[in-house]
Amino acid sequence: MSGTAGIATGLLLKSPADLAASAEAPTPSLITADVDERVLVDSFEIDTELVSEQTISVGPNGQAQQGGDSDKESDDDAGAGATSGSGSTTAVVTKVPVSVGDTVSAGAVVLELSGRPIIALKGDIPSYRDLAPGASGPDVTQLQQALVAQGLLSDSAVDGTYGSATSAAVSQLYSYLGYTAASTDGGSGEDAKALRNARAAVRQAQDAVTAAEQEEGPTSADSTSLTTARAELADAQADLADTEARIGVVLPRSEVVFVPEGSATVLSVSGQVGREAQQAVVSLGSGDLVLRGKTVAGQAAELRVGATANVDALGDGAACSVTALDAADSGRTQVTVGCDTDLDPAALAGTVTARLIRESTGTSVLCVPIGAVSERADGTTTVITLTGTDTLTRVDLTRATFGDMTSGSWFFVGVVRLGWWLWGTNPVGGRVMVCEPVCS
Repeated sequence: MSGTAGIATGLLLKSPADLAASAEAPTPSLITADVDERVLVDSFEIDTELVSEQTISVGPNGQAQQGGDSDKESDDDAGAGATSGSGSTTAVVTKVPVSVGDTVSAGAVVLELSGRPIIALKGDIPSYRDLAPGASGPDVTQLQQALVAQGLLSDSAVDGTYGSATSAAVSQLYSYLGYTAASTDGGSGEDAKALRNARAAVRQAQDAVTAAEQEEGPTSADSTSLTTARAELADAQADLADTEARIGVVLPRSEVVFVPEGSATVLSVSGQVGREAQQAVVSLGSGDLVLRGKTVAGQAAELRVGATANVDALGDGAACSVTALDAADSGRTQVTVGCDTDLDPAALAGTVTARLIRESTGTSVLCVPIGAVSERADGTTTVITLTGTDTLTRVDLTRATFGDMTSGSWFFVGVVRLGWWLWGTNPVGGRVMVCEPVCS
């Protein structure tokens, strides 16, 4: 027992020399960090959607123009409830004959709601009112020109007034597509009854004129009865003309969508057969397709038109860049990205991430940890380089902006998150970049 206690006591007792040695700082060792050569970029990502120069939403109320904006506010305008002629009912999707990526040509059915078609026709003026016999204006002229392009109307009938020839052509269009055109009486049969009565009145007035001429003989030209009969015939003929002018086939605004150039690309389809159409069901794009998204204005402050944009969904073969920067709502910036390749709506459906490059070194630089940079008491900044196995060289650095960075005999040190850059002469050649925590 006493032997064990003696050993323990010896372990706890140390000489002054041992205590001094244990208090000394350890011998400094050389700590180095590997460098990595790569291109350094200052970038950020935004969510984008595929849009076109003119985006047309097709829903219960026909078409709603969005002018290329990726916002969905216009969907509400296109989805307030179906209209067909005068009434408003709940619209149910009964047929979706198009798919994302399809090209819709003039004369084709884009969508069917509650058994009624929405037909694409060529034109720049959006459908904004029902077109019926007696209507006139530029939109009627556009309809007539579209019907001429479909081979349903002659050029001579293009006069800007919706008459019997236009009514017949619209009826033919519906018939070719397998539908019955809407009429001014809503299908009640009142139009046909009114037309029969007007024609019967003309026949009766004509018979009265004939009878008066026979009764009066050669001297009948100035007779009171013949004059009265002829006046009644003129009135009956005028009534018939008025009836023919106000009745016929109607083209409801909810059943037509006018597309520039006569064709459009299907960008999205959101409706399903059997479901109520509460908003736009089909989105059409006319013109060049682009990617568009929004970001806070501060993040886009240093972004410029022409800046490179990387879109992983397109692969390495596509070259994309920022084509427009526009002020948006709530202080945000709308960013438009164009690419040198055709954009496939089917492959880019939904949200697409785009990485936007604000600044880049352009070529590869040597990247080292931020801990390699040290600051002296006088405020000067340095970095130490190791040559071979034992040669250390301290290099003085001074601040500069990203745009002041040069090449050749200079090396670079950047602190990405703090937004400032350092540069100085490099005694070992090449370039050095300091990043936090690593280069991106």
